[in-house]
Amino acid sequence: MNSYKTDIRNRAILSKDMKIIELIDVDYRLLSIFQRLDIQLPYGDISIEEMCRRYDMSLDLFLTICKIYIESDYRLDVAGLEAADLSPLLKYLKASHRYYIEDLIPRIAEGIEQVLQLCEPSQRAILQKFYGGYVDEVREHLQYEENEMFPYVERVISGDVSSETDDSGVKMADFVDNHTDICDKIDDIKSIVIKYLPERCSTRQRCNLLFDIFALREELAKHTMLEMMILAPVVINAEKTCGR
Repeated sequence: MNSYKTDIRNRAILSKDMKIIELIDVDYRLLSIFQRLDIQLPYGDISIEEMCRRYDMSLDLFLTICKIYIESDYRLDVAGLEAADLSPLLKYLKASHRYYIEDLIPRIAEGIEQVLQLCEPSQRAILQKFYGGYVDEVREHLQYEENEMFPYVERVISGDVSSETDDSGVKMADFVDNHTDICDKIDDIKSIVIKYLPERCSTRQRCNLLFDIFALREELAKHTMLEMMILAPVVINAEKTCGR
């Protein structure tokens, strides 16, 4: 039986008083959030509020990140967030980039190689080339954020951007306009694995690969939500405050 409170739809109610162990029971996938925010085990019986205080993190921001991950229909309100609250989010987004590049993407590549062992050379070449092209697209997307968007956000957080100090004309809206969707092509990879690889390819290996493909797609979708629904509107509000 769950120890945490639920609403009329039997969904967990996340609050500052909720224990960290209860939060993880709600959705074990939230462990990846702790890892990327460099929040260390053990957690003991501390509450979410105590954990946020210990790590000097905005409680509202942490709860918002968790809700985006576990509630598919979550409606975000960033009214209480300011640019100064974005540092942990920026750290999380950068850590997510490393997680994708260093863990998830290589794991999928390894899974593809295992699945393709029993395929014809032509079949192997097609999927390998398609996935390789997709990885290049993801890397380019993430590098753009690392080299262009995130440094600008850091300047906004530090108060180093105003009409007087920055004459580049660049605004957060420019980054939003240039933000490409990198989720669609992974659906094509998923379809190839499910529909077109020969039956002699191991079902167990194919399913393991699909688990990782679905995980990457969900991760990238949540990542985009965090950027477009939190990072962008808070930075845009900060730009208005400093007269840009």
